[in-house]
Amino acid sequence: MRNKIAGVVVVIGLVWGLEQVVVSPLETGAAYPEYSSLRSDPQGTMALYESLSKVMEIERLYKSRMRSDPGPGTTIFVLGVDPESWAQVKIETLKEYEELTSKGARLVIAFLPVSKPWAADKELHPIQSHWHIQFIYKDLHADPGETPRETALEFKAGPEWKGLGESAIERKFGAGTVVLAADSYPLSNEGLREERDSDLILQLAGPATEIVFDENHFGVVETGSVVKLMRKYHLEGALAVLVLVAGLFLWRSASSLLPSRAPRAEQAVTGRDSLEGMTALLRRGIAETDLVRICVEEWKKTSLNDLKSRNSGLSEALIDHKNVVVAYHEISKALVEKT
Repeated sequence: MRNKIAGVVVVIGLVWGLEQVVVSPLETGAAYPEYSSLRSDPQGTMALYESLSKVMEIERLYKSRMRSDPGPGTTIFVLGVDPESWAQVKIETLKEYEELTSKGARLVIAFLPVSKPWAADKELHPIQSHWHIQFIYKDLHADPGETPRETALEFKAGPEWKGLGESAIERKFGAGTVVLAADSYPLSNEGLREERDSDLILQLAGPATEIVFDENHFGVVETGSVVKLMRKYHLEGALAVLVLVAGLFLWRSASSLLPSRAPRAEQAVTGRDSLEGMTALLRRGIAETDLVRICVEEWKKTSLNDLKSRNSGLSEALIDHKNVVVAYHEISKALVEKT
């Protein structure tokens, strides 16, 4: 009984562990980075994705932006970008942005909310020399390990840039535009729930007829895998059912669902003596009608007095008598009289 209870506990623990490791992260999107449109928790942007999908064409991008070939009316959201790393991009990357927007696309880069760096970066980077933008930070410090809701990042931009509200700027490149937003938090699920800033969303999206959420920069790449199909067709629940069925199968294989049989009382195993064994052997090997004849023949072969045995006067009719018992008694009587 204890083994069955332990088996049930192990199976339940296995199912629960698989649900926490595999199913739950897929359902909430916790397996993806912050500000991914695949996350439904407060740190994701799925609410923004689903809201915009009701009013215009929308999709997710799982490949390089340079291979997507966006045209006029397309706005690409690149959310949750680390500002300190992005401020050091090379000139080749900036030229790729300009080429991307040259045909009329709108590129929106929204940065992670950050606190003021402890050490100032005094090196001159291409965004300063080529795009005439400088990242500055106001005095705003968050507790270690926490993502601030308000960012310390501010832009100091040249005259080519135009302000969009208090925390975003835009600049035309060819037929398109590049937009830099200092804070991604207002676009997150939590930000939309706490204080929905519709004006900011409209300003960032611009005159868009199609919006693309870039998931490729998070490392979410299109591979055509089973995980992608599950995510696309919302098969996370089916995976949970399969895990449950597998757990029940393992449980069934390890332990029978039927009650165990009651132990039988020990019984002594008795055998047969030599006479019973000889009787059983004769019954299997000799027919009843041949028993008297064979016994007489064996008696003649083993008799100490062969001459007397052979002249015993036993008739064939007596030997072939159908009743074995009668034949036995007659033979015994004839032998006694002979002696």
